Parts: sequence; structure tokens; C-alpha cells
Amino acid sequence: MKKALALLLAIIFAAVPCMTGFAMSEESWYEYWETDESQSGITVFPGSDESERRFSWYSGSGSEPKVEITESGTGSKKVFSGECIKTYSGDYANKVTVTGLKEGTEYTYVCVSGDYRSDEYEIRTADGKAFTAMYVTDIHISDGEDEEADSVRDDALLYNNVIEAAGNISGIDIILSAGDQASRGLEREYKGLSASPAGRGITFAPAIGNHDRKGVDFRTFKNLPNEKKDGLNTSYIGFDYWFLKGDTLFMVLESNNGSGIDHHAFMESAVKQNKDVRWRVVIMHHDLYSGRIPHRESENELLRLIWGPMFSEFQIDLALLGHSHYYSVSDVLYNNKTVTEIKGNDELVNAPGTVSIVSGSINHPRTGEEELAFNDTLGYYYKEQGSQIIFNLIDFKEESITVKSYSYDTGEQFNTLTLKKDSQRGGHPEKGAPLYQPLINLAGTIYQFFNNISVWQRLKESGFEVSLTDVLFKGNR
Repeated sequence: MKKALALLLAIIFAAVPCMTGFAMSEESWYEYWETDESQSGITVFPGSDESERRFSWYSGSGSEPKVEITESGTGSKKVFSGECIKTYSGDYANKVTVTGLKEGTEYTYVCVSGDYRSDEYEIRTADGKAFTAMYVTDIHISDGEDEEADSVRDDALLYNNVIEAAGNISGIDIILSAGDQASRGLEREYKGLSASPAGRGITFAPAIGNHDRKGVDFRTFKNLPNEKKDGLNTSYIGFDYWFLKGDTLFMVLESNNGSGIDHHAFMESAVKQNKDVRWRVVIMHHDLYSGRIPHRESENELLRLIWGPMFSEFQIDLALLGHSHYYSVSDVLYNNKTVTEIKGNDELVNAPGTVSIVSGSINHPRTGEEELAFNDTLGYYYKEQGSQIIFNLIDFKEESITVKSYSYDTGEQFNTLTLKKDSQRGGHPEKGAPLYQPLINLAGTIYQFFNNISVWQRLKESGFEVSLTDVLFKGNR
């Protein structure tokens, strides 16, 4: 009965990128949640480009994992093998990379490991340079100290229904998540994150948040392309990675790690390897400019010293951030200074700098006017403090990026930002980085070495069996 229900739900929801979805009721979700299929953690991550997808899922025993992928219409099937990694909880994480995918094509896939054979799900590749992304942040699938299963289950239901709400508006090719997918960084939280039948038909590109770093399980959950693994400093559960989609280079940065030398080297390499793309987008967790929470402004000031000049040097068009749980849009900034003001519902042609957006949290939205503070780089913010469960649909085209922001609570589309360029450079200046920037990057790298010692101590205190050598020197390698 449970297997039949899981199969029925998968058939209904896996096609969400190309059909209108609908929210699941609590009764249906609770019944689905008890199936083995819901807890398998199947996640489709991006590959280096549109011809690849990288799969990850959990199983109770270790064996060579496989993904069977079939081109819809032709029935042509290929089988790809991967590797199996033991997780900290004693399960196994299965990693398979699928290559040779065609643009604008629908596929079905099945994940196989040992005696486990998943239900069949649908994915599709984008056609040409146009695609639609869903941008969210601070999903916070939370394993509470009490009623552990209920907390994860209920948070996962809300996240599933946010995906469905976005799917009612537009087909979704990829979900861009700016960190804090989990609250304690635990495997069961990532299983909850991946439980959504709707999400199993959509590529998922996550940044690492500070809450993901509270545990160790993001390290075995992920299967990401082009990760930087040769830096001076490690980041125990993951580091920066990049991928191409359409005419856009996405650079996903590990903003918990202050190693400016390593981040600069990563961005420089990613840009050099992808010279011909028109758009450059950064995704990372930490808020830099919104200033919505007074006590975090001092932290933002330090983070801006590292990231602001890098965004300018590498001509970043759009930065998708998180952490503050309040929606805001920065002015157009160059080296942390306003060069064009933002008022809301803006259309910018050849913007002479970077625009940063922070979205609201899915499961932990903030409320309360008493927490608000502002700095002079803030352009626009969403004033409805009770409606900070927010998702964004971003239409990427060769000539434009359009961000449409929605309140999940009210269904309102409350802001639209459009960026246009008539050349690859657009309005970005040709100036170099500030002369002091190498010193800032060096200071951040030295700081991070000692900070990693604190990371190791915190993980040990939380009961994780990790060695100091692994955290300091092996890390993400």
C-alpha cells in the first residue's frame, strides 16, 4: 500500500516543471511521509553544464549505485554507475553523474542501489539560453529537540507547498537556494528537504549556510560540480563550486569561510574558464547590505570588505543572498558604494555594478518592527513583516534577467527587478580591485585557519567524531 501510494504521488508531482501543481494536504503528506520512498533523499544537483546532472540519494546498505535514465519519446535508455559513501549516521550516500543529456529534452530516471529501486521521476533540460529558476533561502528544515519527526515532516510539507505555489505560476528548471537548508545540519533534515515529490523533478543548487555547518551531514548529502578542493584553507563540509546554465555562469560561494585568497582564486578560475557567458550570478548565504538586524551590521561590514570588491572585480551582475530572513534589494553597488539607486520595480540597462537580493525564510520568517535597521546601501525592502515567507521566480534570457518576488502567504507579486545588457560587460567599469584588497584577502585566510579550530571544537562538543587534521587540512578534499 505504501509503495503504491508513493508511486502514485510521484507520477502526479514529478512533472511539476511542465505542469501546474497544487499543495498537498496534511493527510496526504503524512501518509506519504511514512513511505520508504519519501525518506530516500533523492536529489538532482546541477552538472558542469546542461548536458550533465549529478544525483544523490540514501540507502541502508552499500553497493554500486546506478541511475537509469531514459529519453522520453524515444525510449532510449542509458545506465550510469557511481560511488557509495558511508554517512556519519551509518547510512550510505549514493553519488552518480549522468552525462550526454540533450538540450530541451525530457527524461525519466530511476535510482538503483542494492535492493532499492526508486520510483520513476521526470526531469527536463533547458532549451537554449532561456530558463526559469526559483530562488529561495533559509528553508530551515528543522529537527527540533522534541517531536523530532513531526518538526522535520511539517517543515518539509511547507517547503513542498512553496514549490507547488511557484509551479502554479511558472515551470521551474532549477531551484537556487542561498543556504540554511537545514537548521542543525543533520541527515534527517536533508532527507526532509529532499522528500518533496515536486522537487525530485527539479535541479537543486544549494549554498552552505551557517546552520548547515552546525552538523557534518551536508558533506555526504551533496554531489556538486567543479568544487574548489585545493585551497589554502578547507571548509569541512564543502566549498565554492560553479556551473553553467543557459548564458549564465553561477558561482556558489561558501561565505562561512573567510579565506579571501581561496575565494578570489576560485572566482578568477571560474571566470577564465567561462569567458563567453553574458551573465554572472553569485549565490551565497550571508547578507551583506540589507542591515535589517542591528546587531548583524558589524558582521556585515567585515563581510563586505571581502566580498564587495570581488563582486566588482569579477563583474557580478546579481548576487542572491540569505541569512537575515528579511526581503531586501540593494542599490547597484560598485566596491560597496551606491552608483545607482533602487526604488522597487526597477528596470536597469547596463547597470554599472552589482545588485544583491536577500529573500525571506521559508520555515523561519522573521517578524517585528523592533528588529529593523537600515544602512544607506539598501534600495528596496518588503514592508509586510508578517509575510516574509517569500519565493522568487527568475527568468533568465540572453538579453535580460527578470526577478519576480512573491509572498507565499498572500500570493502577491510585490516586486519585479529586470537587468538588461547590450554587451557582455554591460555597464561594469574596467577598474581593478582596490590596492588594499590582497591584504584583506590574506587577513581573512589567516583568520579562517584559526576559525577552523573553533569549528572542530564545536563539532566535537556536539558529539561528531571528526579529527582536527580532517578539519584543518583534509576538509573538502
